[in-house]
Amino acid sequence: MKPSIPILCYRNISPICGIAPEIFRSHLGWLADHGWKSVSLGDVLDYVKGGAALPKKSFALTFDTCYLDNWVHAVPLLDEFGVHAAFGCVTAYLHDGPCRPSSADIGADLRELPVGRDAWANAVEQNDPTGFMNRIELRLLVEEHGHELFGATHTHQACFRSDKPIGDVQGELFPGVHGIYLELRDGLPMYPSGSAYAHDGYWPDAGDVLDTCLIHRTTDERMEFCLNEFTLCRERLEELTGQPSRMMAWPWGEYDDVAVQAALLAGYEAALSFDHGANRPGVSPFALCRNRLQGGESLRRLRHMLFLARNSFCSGLFRKTYTPFEE
Repeated sequence: MKPSIPILCYRNISPICGIAPEIFRSHLGWLADHGWKSVSLGDVLDYVKGGAALPKKSFALTFDTCYLDNWVHAVPLLDEFGVHAAFGCVTAYLHDGPCRPSSADIGADLRELPVGRDAWANAVEQNDPTGFMNRIELRLLVEEHGHELFGATHTHQACFRSDKPIGDVQGELFPGVHGIYLELRDGLPMYPSGSAYAHDGYWPDAGDVLDTCLIHRTTDERMEFCLNEFTLCRERLEELTGQPSRMMAWPWGEYDDVAVQAALLAGYEAALSFDHGANRPGVSPFALCRNRLQGGESLRRLRHMLFLARNSFCSGLFRKTYTPFEE
């Protein structure tokens, strides 16, 4: 049985949220000290499609979204340890602006930069996407730092997956729910949420001025939505980088046959999930498995993840083919 290639998934690297830079440094240092070598997602895709074997102890490193704190804190550490990484991009929030400083810039004041934990709320509620990397930073990420981008859909949209109410809109709301209601206000009924790409879903009736009546979306409507979202994302990334965009990630890890078919029609060759299992020749390229390290994980947990993810037999025992939506 050929070895499995672990794919690690980080999110925020920041002193304020996610994983602290010093912890991320310890992860990269341990990987280097123990002979692990980073490879590109393209290398992993070619391998699972039956291409050449990859070096022993190969792994791929991904970031779930192009948060600004990845540019500020993660990229300098990746450069320091010579690690290649791939960053998921939600293309609706591509924006222009100057290149902002990073922790590699001696004396730079980083205190006024947008914080990753606020990025989604600011982008959706205030039309302020500056908590994500801008076009200049993304181009530098690829052209000067040697990293890669993959699609994370155009809007990363959620839907209601049930019409059974669970409460009312109150206070802070998970960002993925924005865009379901045209206007959020206290007192609107809330329902269980899921990925708009993996569920037909329930949506407010456009003719209901009170937004209290839901209608069920058809599978054909979802296919059209997915195809538009996936195609927009791929085309905008290719325009940005001048390179083919071969891979995308399933929002919240959720997918089904309809979503896979739409991804194929949109021109993608593979997709990243949060399933547990082996990344080796013969597995579906649209169910590549990732291991999440998104806050407070110790070196012991990293070692445990790598052991399971690299061993095809062990990872097969723990394979999971569907990941529930997480708010």
